Amino acid sequence: MQGDLVGTVRWSAVDFWEYNEHNIDGKGRLVLPSSFRESFEDGGVMTFMGSRVVIFEPAVWESRLRKMGASGNFTNREIDFVKSFVTVFTPDAQNRVTIPARLRERAGLEREVALIGMGDHIDVYDRAVWKSLEDEMAAATDLSDRLAEAL
Repeated sequence: MQGDLVGTVRWSAVDFWEYNEHNIDGKGRLVLPSSFRESFEDGGVMTFMGSRVVIFEPAVWESRLRKMGASGNFTNREIDFVKSFVTVFTPDAQNRVTIPARLRERAGLEREVALIGMGDHIDVYDRAVWKSLEDEMAAATDLSDRLAEAL
């Protein structure tokens, strides 16, 4: 589904909109959820972003990187820092992708993770971290009211 969402968010050719719980095995491999697999058959890009690892389709990543550079909000050193975490991947025959130890350590990913479709990319959080963020949002007393009004 391509188009605009409330006129502000540009959707990618494939939209990722679901929550999945998976485990990272002892070799750092993560099985991609079945609904995400087709988008990454020919590979993808992952990188560190705050408290999570983010998985992009290559064209979306290239667009994001160009946007970062053009925004004027990041120094070349900061952009180089982000680039230093980029890992290009191709899933294996069992639809597993390896999250390098450096990325796992930086994002605090242990065994249990949550994969959250965020429209044009997938966020991979340590499950306990995501649960904490989820609880924090659920506790926001005005969020329910604002969601009811908006939806």
